[in-house]
Amino acid sequence: MDKFKTIGKYILNFVIILAIGCLALYLTVGKEIGSVFEAVKTAKLPILAVMGCVMLLYYLIDAFILYLICKARGYKLKLRQTFVTNMTGVLFSDLTPSATGGQFAQVYVFHNQGIHAGQASGILAVVFITYQIVIISYATLAMLINATSIFQNRQSILIAVIGFVVNVVITGGIFLVTRSAKAHDFFIVKFIGFLAKIRIVKDYEKTSAEVSESFKEFRDESAQLFSQKTLFCEVCLCHIVKLTLFYTLPFFAAMSLGVPVYAAELPKYVSLAAAISLFNTFMPLPGASGGSEASFVMLFGFLGKTIVSTAMLIWRVFTFYFGLLISLSTVAVAKETKGGIVKAASGNNEVSDEDETEVNPQEVSEG
Repeated sequence: MDKFKTIGKYILNFVIILAIGCLALYLTVGKEIGSVFEAVKTAKLPILAVMGCVMLLYYLIDAFILYLICKARGYKLKLRQTFVTNMTGVLFSDLTPSATGGQFAQVYVFHNQGIHAGQASGILAVVFITYQIVIISYATLAMLINATSIFQNRQSILIAVIGFVVNVVITGGIFLVTRSAKAHDFFIVKFIGFLAKIRIVKDYEKTSAEVSESFKEFRDESAQLFSQKTLFCEVCLCHIVKLTLFYTLPFFAAMSLGVPVYAAELPKYVSLAAAISLFNTFMPLPGASGGSEASFVMLFGFLGKTIVSTAMLIWRVFTFYFGLLISLSTVAVAKETKGGIVKAASGNNEVSDEDETEVNPQEVSEG
């Protein structure tokens, strides 16, 4: 019964994503929605194919990041295996609010590939640390270089500032809590205690222990990461390349619709896309639905009402639904994701006695 409830929750989230996406599209174009769909029909297929290839390369780089970290930890996984792990995270991140379900699912897949849950969480912590450092640095640089493009009106200023502040506060807060005993105690005692009083947290003792363990794990992993300068630089470089690829998609979306864009304008498009990505990182709705569409239309409004809405639709298809399709197909056929992936992603999976034993990295199967 719990399994069907979990499946129903993900189906409901997907329906919500579609509904909000359709509503956002309608609100941006109103009665011109017919013109938007007509414009979509004129999109150049070769450019759309390029966008598909860009997203595939994006996901492959993500998988390569996991491969690099696993290799540095001594685990002999193949790129195919880390691709499965990454796409599993993509699927459940897309279907859960603020991407909260992705890590549970990835830990489960790592376990099926022979990596202990605690060690798998450590690997994912490294990904998170490096990603946050890169995305904040990237967006800061983009805003400094192309300030006139990003801060073109009150709406775009709001998007950029909120996205930047939220990312910096959350990332900085995590580092502060993991390094300061006073901040750690305040968060555990005061904040979680408050959540327990208003009944958002049901079991204060259990939640406090789990959060403390997570912070300790984050602290240990970040210390180890910063001591491995070569790995740190390699992973950060991969994040930079994949984000740059991802941020070119609005440029190609406009190009596919026949907009006269030039190579010299690419930095402008990349900067605006970086601002959108920063804003959407911690959007509470599944798939950042609604916020993605609205922020795209605000920042790329110079393309014209019909063109910007059409470009947004094409961009959203490739940045979200394309990945959803690939990840769903991957999870459906990969052997590591069979036998309980939905239960694992719900966070209700139990760890067996075998899971609790330490795993020798050299003994991990190459599958």
